[in-house]
Amino acid sequence: MKFKISRSIITAILLISFADNPIIAQTGANNGQNDIKKFKVSIVNSDYSMAYSVLITLTNKKLEVTYSGELVGDKDSIIFSKDMAPSDTLRQISEINISNLKEYYTNSCISDGSQIIVRLIKNGQNKSVQLSNYYQEEIGKIIYLINSLVPTKYKVWYDKEKLLSDYKKCH
Repeated sequence: MKFKISRSIITAILLISFADNPIIAQTGANNGQNDIKKFKVSIVNSDYSMAYSVLITLTNKKLEVTYSGELVGDKDSIIFSKDMAPSDTLRQISEINISNLKEYYTNSCISDGSQIIVRLIKNGQNKSVQLSNYYQEEIGKIIYLINSLVPTKYKVWYDKEKLLSDYKKCH
């Protein structure tokens, strides 16, 4: 007795047999990416002339951009959200020792310009870091990751080359 099995039945059987079988190479198991420590980073981008600000929040699990209107009747609303998959960059961010960060970094030769406040929460510690026309490497990694994921209009201006060049000219 011969059986004739169609390709669609074979495909269905293969799909069912692999459905509950994770493939280690594709899941990234034990690549060191699953040991990401909990953290939260908040960056406020404000436009005072337009009476609004944008809050960017990055955690080990999610990236969110929230619009915050400053006028009466305005409501905060999430305008962008993305679940975060484990990555080397997230792991590096989770390993930042926030107690080693200063509260204020500045290029004293520039009195106006880029002003960024970053709030970090990790292991029950809170740290606010203000960057005044200054490039700080660890904060740079955070902003680079955020900027690579959010739409252009929500990117944080933090030009490493320009900030470092301006600092060199000053010192």
